[in-house]
Amino acid sequence: MRFPITRARMAKATLLFAIWTAYGLLSAWQSHYWYSFSMHAMSWADSLRFEVTYAWLWGACCPLILWLSNRYRFERNHRSRPLLVTIAVHVGTMTVLIVLTKTLFQLITSPPDSAFHHFTWGKLFRSIEVTSDTGVLLYSMIILVEHSFAYYKRYQTGLLNAAKLQTELARAQLQALKMQLHPHFLFNTLHTISALVHEDPERAEHTIARLSELLRLFLANSMIHEVPLSEELRILDLYLEIERTRFEHRLSVHIDVPAELREAMVPNLVLQPLVENAIRHGVGKRSGPGWISVAAEKYGETLVLRVTDNGEGLSKAPGTRPESGFGLSITRGRLESLYGPHQSLNLRNLQTGGAEARITMPFRTLETPEENHASLQSTHS
Repeated sequence: MRFPITRARMAKATLLFAIWTAYGLLSAWQSHYWYSFSMHAMSWADSLRFEVTYAWLWGACCPLILWLSNRYRFERNHRSRPLLVTIAVHVGTMTVLIVLTKTLFQLITSPPDSAFHHFTWGKLFRSIEVTSDTGVLLYSMIILVEHSFAYYKRYQTGLLNAAKLQTELARAQLQALKMQLHPHFLFNTLHTISALVHEDPERAEHTIARLSELLRLFLANSMIHEVPLSEELRILDLYLEIERTRFEHRLSVHIDVPAELREAMVPNLVLQPLVENAIRHGVGKRSGPGWISVAAEKYGETLVLRVTDNGEGLSKAPGTRPESGFGLSITRGRLESLYGPHQSLNLRNLQTGGAEARITMPFRTLETPEENHASLQSTHS
């Protein structure tokens, strides 16, 4: 099996070498310090030679231990291997490496006339026994560090997958809500056209043309959840033109949206249900002229949209204007999916008569970094 040399592997090898060298230097300082209190003081040269050599030997074993740690992880049924098999593999490997590193250490660091060269199995066994605790500790630490990094990587991957799933869920929910809203709007518009077919065929034909243009815009924006406020006002103007054919001069509309706010991003088709609610349950109940006002304001980083009318206002009496209908409930759901807790949709009566629907949402434009918008959804999730 060939392992091509890459920058990543070189970086990892350099990092391991630096870590084990630092460990050897620290151990050398400790050895020199502790032996200074004994009858046989150890020089700096001997401390460095002994401890750095021992550290480098374990550093050479580190890739094998890391590979085994990844392949034989201390998890139940990891890669269909029983936990006892994993324990046996690591205990056996640890024992072999402790013996091997200690033997090589003695061969490398002992001078030719040292006692080690008068080899006996008893001497080797006692030498290994004295330092086995250090070997067990080093092997265990390598396993622990590898497992910690693996679990952290798995945790980060889980967070990323959860965020992706949350985004996909929000998109699917928004798409489902829009699919509910479009047929609802189409049904109401066709009802308006059917009322005009016999009374005024020419206006009915004109209304059908406007409806065709509206449907074209709906299809063009079907996969877009947010549009500039200027595009939303364009769609609203087409819808209101359809409604004016029914109400004639009884309906007047005032649009008060400053130029600097027309590029603000808003949910696609967010104003139409509010205006429709104002017309059907407010102005539509009046016998005289009615008006509807659509305004936009900015307070700090919050965009406020208002739809006001001079209709009958809100009431809980049966058959009167509801505070939550089909279109309004879908709008609330879309706002919740897009902005989480950073939004609101409230209806209230005005002291001067009529009612007001008020939407608040984060102010953002196409130039706003997507991270800001993503953070709103992550906070919600």
